[in-house]
Amino acid sequence: MKRIQLLIVLVLVCGFNMKAQYTHPLDVENQYPGDERAKAIYDDALHTSLDPSATAVRTTWLANRPGDNWFISAGAGASVLFSEETRYMDFGDQISAPSFQFSFGKWFSPVWGLRVNATYSPELKGFATWSTEGPTGRGFGSWYIGKNYPSEVNNAHGKITNTYLHAFTEEGAAEVYERFLKDGDYIETDKGAGYTYDVEYAGASVDFLLNLKNLFTPYNHKAFFNPVLYAGLGYAHTFGDKDNDITAVNSMMIKAGLQLNFRLHDRWDLFIDAQGLMLPEVFDRRVGDNASQDGVANLMAGLTYRINFRHFIKAPIYDQREIDALNREINELRNRPEVVCPPVVVCPPVVEPEPEPFVLTPVFFTLDSYVVRDNQWLSIAKAAEYLVDNPSARLRIAAYADKNTGNPAHNMKLSENRAKAVANVLVEKFGVNRNRLELEFYGDKVQPFAENDWNRVAIFVLP
Repeated sequence: MKRIQLLIVLVLVCGFNMKAQYTHPLDVENQYPGDERAKAIYDDALHTSLDPSATAVRTTWLANRPGDNWFISAGAGASVLFSEETRYMDFGDQISAPSFQFSFGKWFSPVWGLRVNATYSPELKGFATWSTEGPTGRGFGSWYIGKNYPSEVNNAHGKITNTYLHAFTEEGAAEVYERFLKDGDYIETDKGAGYTYDVEYAGASVDFLLNLKNLFTPYNHKAFFNPVLYAGLGYAHTFGDKDNDITAVNSMMIKAGLQLNFRLHDRWDLFIDAQGLMLPEVFDRRVGDNASQDGVANLMAGLTYRINFRHFIKAPIYDQREIDALNREINELRNRPEVVCPPVVVCPPVVEPEPEPFVLTPVFFTLDSYVVRDNQWLSIAKAAEYLVDNPSARLRIAAYADKNTGNPAHNMKLSENRAKAVANVLVEKFGVNRNRLELEFYGDKVQPFAENDWNRVAIFVLP
């Protein structure tokens, strides 16, 4: 029991850290100096993240807003109790319906999420045979009766010094029937005759969700079928009956299951959920029969509604090492010593190469942001250098937003803010006269790039 609980805690910890495994390239250099293997692992991650066929688990995803990708779900179905003597019953007699479940959770990436799940069943079916052998003599075995009873209870073989358990013998058969079995059905089995009894319970757990499809195949937010494996820890409450002095039982539980989701719409899924609960032996108040734990199996079907659904988008990854290499190359060209011909030697005429056309690189932004990141300053510095070298030139800044997120009004304002943010850096950090800048913003009406994510951009346009 403790090993299983520890395993589930480790799974939850791993899930919380899955998003944090992405490391900035500068950290790779600092944490693993000279380690070629570490660099190779980063290079492979960089390559696969830009590969459209890469599976979701190997991709860094943009963090959505806190209110995005939440969901609620509700369903109903049937339940089966696995207790001390229920295995003697026909399986059809073990099934109890209806049972209910409700969930509320959030997907943090296409691969993993968390939910709070609640289940309820009004009448799980237990079974107790009339025993003719064993340490308690003839009777209905041992039952959990709670702390409201004497700590020493007489039976045919002496006294039970246990605050919680009562071993009912033949003399106590009427009492156990009135207290636990009076609403049950009489059933004859191969192991003897007995009575069923009802167990009303409710449970709640926190579950770690793992999307198996996105774990092994490329992410597709319009996929029809998504299987989700989950595990969790929780709390179960077995309801008592004050009229018959039957105590309530509170238990820790371990849950695991598989949910099959079928997409009906961007907002709606149909699901089929099969789950198993592992519980202490006293969960149904019946103990003994060489059993150490109880269990409950639930099979549910229902609907899931997604709140503020936004499909996940691959994060653009910029390799800082490439930017540093370009900076070094620029500095080397600037600091190259002047070539001096030796005396008496006639220098051949220097043939100047054709100048390459001057190109300004765009400034890229993250999703729903107009903050200029540090790794984009090289592009702005290059634009400032152009204006210094060409004192009479003006520069046009055209900004855009991607079409697949937001709405036209929001995206128009977002592109305006992006153009202003780039202009502010040129003016405040590089001393450019604001009158030399022309700002244009198009929202999502114009998409300069075929790749949707690249359209979160501001482009410098030369006259």
